[in-house]
Amino acid sequence: MVDVTDSLTKALHSCGSAPFLFIGSGFSRRYIGLETWSDLLARFCANISEYGLYLSNANGNLPRTASLIADDFNPMWWKHPDFEASKQEYGKEVTEKSASLKYEIAKYLRGLSLEYKDKGPEDEIKALSQMNVDGIITTNWDLLLEDIFPDYKVFIGQEELIFSNPQSIAEIYKIHGCSSRPSSLVLTEDDYNDFQNKNPYLAAKLITIFVEHPVIFLGYSINDPHIQTIIGSIAECVGGEKLKQFEENLIFVERPDKGQQDAFEGATITIGTSKVRVTLIRTNDFTKIYSAVEATKRKIPARVLRYCKEQMYELVKSTNPEVKLAVRDLDDIGEKDDIEFVVGVGVAKEYNEREEKVTERQKEVMTLRGYAGVTVDDVFQDVIREKSEYDANQLLESTYPLFRKLSNSYIPSFRYLQAAGVVDKDSFAKSEFIEARRVAQRTVGRGFRTSQFKVAYERDFKGLTTEEIIERTTPEKAVGIIPFQPRDQVDLPALAKFLTDNAEKLKEGSSRSFFRKLACLYDYLAFGFEA
Repeated sequence: MVDVTDSLTKALHSCGSAPFLFIGSGFSRRYIGLETWSDLLARFCANISEYGLYLSNANGNLPRTASLIADDFNPMWWKHPDFEASKQEYGKEVTEKSASLKYEIAKYLRGLSLEYKDKGPEDEIKALSQMNVDGIITTNWDLLLEDIFPDYKVFIGQEELIFSNPQSIAEIYKIHGCSSRPSSLVLTEDDYNDFQNKNPYLAAKLITIFVEHPVIFLGYSINDPHIQTIIGSIAECVGGEKLKQFEENLIFVERPDKGQQDAFEGATITIGTSKVRVTLIRTNDFTKIYSAVEATKRKIPARVLRYCKEQMYELVKSTNPEVKLAVRDLDDIGEKDDIEFVVGVGVAKEYNEREEKVTERQKEVMTLRGYAGVTVDDVFQDVIREKSEYDANQLLESTYPLFRKLSNSYIPSFRYLQAAGVVDKDSFAKSEFIEARRVAQRTVGRGFRTSQFKVAYERDFKGLTTEEIIERTTPEKAVGIIPFQPRDQVDLPALAKFLTDNAEKLKEGSSRSFFRKLACLYDYLAFGFEA
């Protein structure tokens, strides 16, 4: 039987670029049990007429079916008491017949629970959330992707993508709209006609992605007419010698039919009079796909590269760029506002030599003081242990002066201060461990919450215990959700176990900065005080 992971890993390595994902409705059905488009439309026919009537009058054409439903749904929506609250909230924005139906669909999708119902999808989601993919294109309206990739920038609808300046990295392109903005949904026949008319512009915007990156299609059939139209538009724009490279980058993932085994093979899509060659993968286990993508990831997180690329664009475009400079450890960058992009010319060698000298001096100092080799990584691993391996006084006296000079904003300190007798605000102010005090103040001063997780906490996790949060989502999401709990409600034993179970993520990985921030919160709540 073919090894899907090995075959895909080799194919991705040969491309030389990190992949994009192109995600369809089958993805949300797989992970959160979302209805098919047809079943979703049928849900909103309860107070008007039989869904089969609309479907048959539209000859099975779903956009036309949606248009017919919208025509009857709108007058009912204005009169029916069940929608009184919706009218109060959204009535002023209903300026076209389909707006009320779009609003109710969007409201339903926003209210969906994003819990993963069984162990298989949960494992796949965990693997997916750890991938460092360059970006995601989707026709889905739900909020699952924002939930899995909370630090990716989202572009909603064709127009926002066409008239913005996306950086093609750490971004989600919701080309059929999003439930967070009801008017953006591509739902009716008129919406689809408008979308098709703008397809050449969208294709022009996406062409660089499809030529320079492998694009993995998940949740679509290889025969999906809407995807074929987009591929056809891009193929027309590419043409010539780039067409072969474009074809090599198209990878479709489908579930095998009953009795079929895993497959990795070539296939052909017929679009009008043209034929486009693609790679077709068949497997029921999508962790095989995600593992192959993970094996090709770059060392620098995609979100950091996007911030840098975005600021470089602004620097070149602007006639009056701001002059700001701050030096930070790359893995401590949690949000866009933390970054200022700097370009230097001709000083790298001198800087590196100077850094090497400083590093050697620091090592000599540490050797003389008896704590050679103790690093920030060591302290993060130690602070979550039941019992510390270090002498607190020696660590605070010998090592924390070196930590104070590092760019890391988040370094745990309170465990060692408490062990050295610094147990409250007064003893903290009088403490002789001046540099350790500064490290502690710097850490607490920056706060422990990351803003992109706030909406998910308020919507799905508010009121849950720490243990319930950990059980209901992936570690990569829980690490950002837990800090939003009221501090007196954080379950410290559960948090300590969570950090211990994910100790390796304190050392490496795209979420390292979030895990370190959470470890510092644990250090503060377990051993600290208001300083």
